[in-house]
Amino acid sequence: MSKDKITLDRIQLLHPAVRNEVAAMYDQICNALTGFAICRFAYTLRTYKEQDDLFDLGRTKANPNGKTARRPLGSVVTNARGGQSYHNFGLAFDIVLLKDEKGNGKFNKASWETNVDFDGDGRADWLEVVTIAKQFGWEWGGDWRFTDMPHFQKTFGKSVVELDRQIKAGQVIKGTRYPIL
Repeated sequence: MSKDKITLDRIQLLHPAVRNEVAAMYDQICNALTGFAICRFAYTLRTYKEQDDLFDLGRTKANPNGKTARRPLGSVVTNARGGQSYHNFGLAFDIVLLKDEKGNGKFNKASWETNVDFDGDGRADWLEVVTIAKQFGWEWGGDWRFTDMPHFQKTFGKSVVELDRQIKAGQVIKGTRYPIL
C-alpha cells in the first residue's frame, strides 16, 4: 500500500467534519490500487483567489495547453468562481492517478485515464476510486450532466451560496474559515 505524502497533507486541509472520513477513504483507495498507479488528491481546499485564478484559465489567461490569453486555446478548467465551489469550503477534492512507468516505485507520471487497469484486477483504477468514494457518500462529478471526472464533493445539504453567506457572516468554526455545518 503506497501512500502519497502530498495527498496526506492535502487531506488535512479539508473541513474538519470530513478529514477523518477522507483519511479512512484514502486508506481504502491505497489498498485497492496495488499496481503501477497511486491516487493523488490534486486539489482539496482552495482559497477564493485560487478558485478565481483557475476560473480564468482558458478564458482570460492562457491555459498551459493554449497559446494566447485573447482567444482561449486548451480547455477551461472550472465553471466556478471563488465562493462557488465546494473546494472553497474544504468539502471537495479532485484526483489524479500517478503512474510508476519504470516500475521503480517512483509515481511521477500524471494520468487522467479513467478506463485503464494499472493493477490488472479487472477494474479500471479510476472507477475503483469512484466506487470507494461513493461508498462513503461522496458525490462524483462524473455523474453530472457536465462531467468533471476528477471531482468529488460532500455538500451536507448546503449550497455553495449558503456556505459563502456563512463565511461572510462569520458563522465559522472558531479560529478557522470553515463554515459551521
